Amino acid sequence: MNGREQYLFDLNGYLVVRSVLKDTELGALRQEVSDYGVDAALEKHSYLHAGFPREYYDDAEWSGADGYRYLQDSYLLDWGPAVRSLVAHPKLGPYLEALVGAEYRLDHSYGIFARGRTSSHALHNGATPFDPTQTYLFQNGQMYNSMVVVQIALEDVNEGDGGFCCIPGSHKSNFPLPADFADLDDLDEECRAQVVHVPMKAGDAVIFTEAVTHGALGWRGAQDRSALLYKYCHGSVQWEKASPFVAGDHEWTDRQRRALTGPYIGGRPQVG
Repeated sequence: MNGREQYLFDLNGYLVVRSVLKDTELGALRQEVSDYGVDAALEKHSYLHAGFPREYYDDAEWSGADGYRYLQDSYLLDWGPAVRSLVAHPKLGPYLEALVGAEYRLDHSYGIFARGRTSSHALHNGATPFDPTQTYLFQNGQMYNSMVVVQIALEDVNEGDGGFCCIPGSHKSNFPLPADFADLDDLDEECRAQVVHVPMKAGDAVIFTEAVTHGALGWRGAQDRSALLYKYCHGSVQWEKASPFVAGDHEWTDRQRRALTGPYIGGRPQVG
C-alpha cells in the first residue's frame, strides 16, 4: 500500500483498487453465481443477499420491499473454487496487512445482487458513538481497523447506477450521524451532497472501514448489480457467531488457511 493510497484511505475511509481480477477470473465467478441460482432468483426478487446461514433468519419465506430477499441453504464460500480464491487474494493481501494487521482473519462473506430498480439501503455506522468492533484509529504512524470490507464488483457500476456509497471522513467524526441522514431516498440537497457514490469497473474492489458511514443507493443500472463482500477482522476479533461462513473440506492454500483461522492473538502467524 503506497503513500498515496494510505493518505486517501485515512482521509476518506475507503479506497478503490483497480483491476484486481482478470477476465478469466471474472468469468469463473459469474458462472458460479449463476450456477447457485442467482439469475433465476432475480427474476422474482429484485434485491438479494446470499451466503448467510439459515439460522440467521426468522422467516425463510420473508421478502421485503422491492423484493428484498435472503437466499439461504448455502455459504458463499461453498459456491466454488473461484469464490474461494478471493480469500486473502494476493493483490489484496498487502492492503489488509496495512489496514488490519498482518494477523488479519476473514470473519464472513456474502453476495449482494440487484436487478431493475430498488430502494436504497440506509446509511449506518460512523466513528461516533464509539464501537470497538467497528472502529478506525491512527496510532504511531499506523492505521488500525477492527474490520474492513472488501467489496468486489463482478459487473460495471457506472455513475448513477447506485450501489455502495458513503460519507467520506465519517470514520473520524466526533458527532453521530444525524437522524435525517439515514433515509437516502429522502435526503435534502445539502445532505445529499455529502454522500459519495463509488463507480467501479468489473474486477475492481472497494475497500472500506466498517467505521465509515456507508449504505447503498437504490439500484438503477441497466445491468445487474453483482458484488461479493469479504469482511476481515483483526486476528483477535470475531464478528459473526458462525464465522467464517464455510462448510466442508475445501482445498486452501496455507495463506488462506491462516486467514480462515478462528480468533486468537497469542502466537498467531502472519497471513502473508
